Amino acid sequence: MEISLRNPSSAWATAAVVLLAAVSILVYRIIRLRKSLKDKEKKSFRGYSAMWIASDLPSYKRRLVLYILLKILGIAGLVTSLLSAAYLMGRPSYNKKIDAGVKRRDIYLCLDVSYSLYDLNADFVENLEDVVRGLEGDRVGISIFNTSTVEYMPLTTDMDFTIDKLKELKKYFVLQREYMHFHDKYNIEEMTDEEFLDFLGSLPKDEYDNFANTVYTLDLIDNPVTLDNEVRGSSLIGEGLASCLFNFPYLGDSERTRVIIMVTDNAQAEKEPPAIELAEAADMCKNNDVAVFGIFPPEEALRDLQPGQNFDNLSSDMRQNIRKTGGEFYVIGSDFDTEDVISQIRSHEAMQVDEVSVNRLTDKPDRAIMICILGLILFVIAKGAGT
Repeated sequence: MEISLRNPSSAWATAAVVLLAAVSILVYRIIRLRKSLKDKEKKSFRGYSAMWIASDLPSYKRRLVLYILLKILGIAGLVTSLLSAAYLMGRPSYNKKIDAGVKRRDIYLCLDVSYSLYDLNADFVENLEDVVRGLEGDRVGISIFNTSTVEYMPLTTDMDFTIDKLKELKKYFVLQREYMHFHDKYNIEEMTDEEFLDFLGSLPKDEYDNFANTVYTLDLIDNPVTLDNEVRGSSLIGEGLASCLFNFPYLGDSERTRVIIMVTDNAQAEKEPPAIELAEAADMCKNNDVAVFGIFPPEEALRDLQPGQNFDNLSSDMRQNIRKTGGEFYVIGSDFDTEDVISQIRSHEAMQVDEVSVNRLTDKPDRAIMICILGLILFVIAKGAGT
């Protein structure tokens, strides 16, 4: 492992200052020593006679040798510590090769955000949170659709971010529910535009502000997913699935394992023939080796929200198209088994992402820090011993 310095100029500059200081102290000590009195001159002073007698004692000579030794060790420890600090200033590091090749799946959550599911979508998202938490390591994205499709979140391995985005959608679905309950409470459907404006003007300020904020927040998502809504209709299931399919990168790469988890009531409300029907979109998924897992509302809830729709027909059609892609079909409810969904997804062999080697500079300061600390300890011991 070859160690190099990221900031060699800082290391050399600091080392130069340390060495200059050490040389200056040494020169100063030499000059001072030369100016001291010579032995023969000192003997002419009577006040020093006792000192010359003591200097001949063996114990004195031993302590003098110990003093000099500790002095040298203390200076060596301090210089070593300062030079190690200079080395650390240069940020010692080494090239670490990281292999990024791992097995992963690409999974899109494809959510029908039309108001026909307003009373169920918040619960759907809660179940999806549980599913996503069981997909740690896989890449997950979110696609939402009504008349048109929006990629709400691109593929990512950041599960915390994915959960945050699902919670954002849950807040949106809760507002959908509040709006529809408000809508039904005052029979807004039966009002003309003029009557509706008069009605809004008659509302108490706090209720009006709450309604206005709800509409504003809903429009942030409603506007992009309802393009040409009055002409084309809503809940275009086939187009929603097909658009989600083409959000996958490198779709022609057969080595990748791709899965779509689609949440819808399959109650298409087109006003003109859609570009792609569900059966066609399912065939496209099958041809591109993308397995679709369908999540459907319970019978009682569907009949409450869509009185004119036939649960058996809608669920049977969706089940048939979902299963031909190699996926599974689930009716959500109190017995909805998120673990089963996760295990079914994991039964699809994970893709092997092409191995990518990345060279990354990694700091390696440990030895220099140890030397620096040992130098300081040596200096402190020497000082404490009387140098």
